[in-house]
Amino acid sequence: MADDHTDADQSMEGSTPRIVENEKAHHEKMAKQKLDLQTLQTLPTRAYLDQTVVPILLQGLSVLAKERPPQPIEFLAAFLLKNKSQFEDRN
Repeated sequence: MADDHTDADQSMEGSTPRIVENEKAHHEKMAKQKLDLQTLQTLPTRAYLDQTVVPILLQGLSVLAKERPPQPIEFLAAFLLKNKSQFEDRN
């Protein structure tokens, strides 16, 4: 049993630096997002839209035009929600 704890302790020691690095990266990303949110608030309207929603809207409208669903608004809304994670990191 003592060996089981030793193995677990050694595996934890090996992953600790990785966990610390992941946490550090996460906090840096959060700090950058706060700064970016302040920057977004100061952008002119066109630049704000170009950086935040235009890319996903263009892709969604392109798919919408190709598929021509019977309920286009619901289709576009579902597309935006389904694909937003691909675009959130770009902001």
